[in-house]
Amino acid sequence: MSLAGTIRKNSFFSLLSSAIRLLTNFLMFIGIARFYGPEIFGQFTFVHTLATIFLLVADFGLDVFLTTEIARQRNRANEIFQRFFSLKFIVSSIAVLGMWIVPVIHPVNNSTLWLIGIFSFYVAFTAITNFYFALFKGFEQLQYETKVSFVNNIILLCVLVVLGLIGASIHLVACAFVGIRIIGLFTSFQIASKLLPNQSCRLNFSGWKEIRNQVFTFGFHLFFGNLFFVLDTILLAFWRGNHEVGIYQSAFRLITVFLIIPEVIINALLPVLSRFYVENKENWANLSRLMNKTLFLSGMPIALFFCIYAEQIIYFVYGTKAFSDAIPILRLFGIVLMIRFSVETYALMLTTSYQQKSRMVVVVIATIINFLLNLYAIPSYGPYGAALVSLITNFLVGVGYIIATQLTRQFFLRWLVDVRSITLFIFTSFLAFILWNIKDISFLYVSPIVFAVYLFVYYYFGYTKDERKLVFAKERLQ
Repeated sequence: MSLAGTIRKNSFFSLLSSAIRLLTNFLMFIGIARFYGPEIFGQFTFVHTLATIFLLVADFGLDVFLTTEIARQRNRANEIFQRFFSLKFIVSSIAVLGMWIVPVIHPVNNSTLWLIGIFSFYVAFTAITNFYFALFKGFEQLQYETKVSFVNNIILLCVLVVLGLIGASIHLVACAFVGIRIIGLFTSFQIASKLLPNQSCRLNFSGWKEIRNQVFTFGFHLFFGNLFFVLDTILLAFWRGNHEVGIYQSAFRLITVFLIIPEVIINALLPVLSRFYVENKENWANLSRLMNKTLFLSGMPIALFFCIYAEQIIYFVYGTKAFSDAIPILRLFGIVLMIRFSVETYALMLTTSYQQKSRMVVVVIATIINFLLNLYAIPSYGPYGAALVSLITNFLVGVGYIIATQLTRQFFLRWLVDVRSITLFIFTSFLAFILWNIKDISFLYVSPIVFAVYLFVYYYFGYTKDERKLVFAKERLQ
């Protein structure tokens, strides 16, 4: 299969996996927000965010590291998997214990305490399942993750519908959300047994010293790289309460729907770019440039709609004015989304060019800045202050990724003057002016027309003929 075909296949399966998972979570969170209100919604999303943070501890960069190492040394896959699995088991156990300790450090009510206990099992099952997904990515076989995600989330959706119809408690909803992970873990193990017939789950720490520094680099990057993006939710819960968390998360959950796009592209290209950096640096640079352009062009219309139609979107999704305070927050998040789309390529270039330590330093500094700014912003301005700090922090992270090495600085300056990207930016700005003046018209009527026009312009004016061949045809990149 050609490189373009492989990337399209992996992108397709990555999209399906992420879309199924995201759709299920989205429907669950929206349902909780609409039927339980901001207070319980805030409680649930606080615990879910807490579980997400400890899931980062359970990951500790081992998933991405496993993917890149197997992609580079497939002939040593069994050895690499065995070594990493032992470390994964240890850090996952530490994460679950950490989840149990939180209520001791910061007392919570009984309802939240039960949710924390339930979600600690979510951390354990999801951590090991994600590790198997990383194995699939290393073999560039993303269809296996799709199969697992599809079956699990279809079952979960059906269960959630039944629970909603009978008016089940929030704790039963959490149990269903967590319980389905057991099925995913069992299915993933069966598939992994076919890829690695001789895999063993016995603990073995031989060779730990050889990879210790790399593991810590990936681990600290992953933890702090995500912590600065979700830290504000935890701080809001501690300093302002569950209601304010509910308002903030009602906007945050909407932009996570579209963050699936860079996630899909990164999942598809991570093993390919890791291999190219070793085998063919020209292909590595060309593919990175194409990724950067695609994300930049994709982010503009999405950010545009969040900024212009924030009010309509909030009322349409949540069906009540109880979440009206989230409107200005959603507008800020529209800009945050554009920043993240624009800088993800530079972050991935650091990872695939053995510059993960530089990426780690950037996110550690960003997390410290985020915390210090929130010390003032959250007590003074609540959710809006947290969103403003998120915007500032994401911008600083983007700058950090670009200036981290001479390599990324060099490509940024070269790509900055891309005539086609500049032309589409001007076109999008003109479109924004028009839409702002007719924003009283429902976005449900406007969006299909705007996106159809944008896709036409995007295809014919955003890419060169050669780029279109690579992305949409069967062009081989060798």
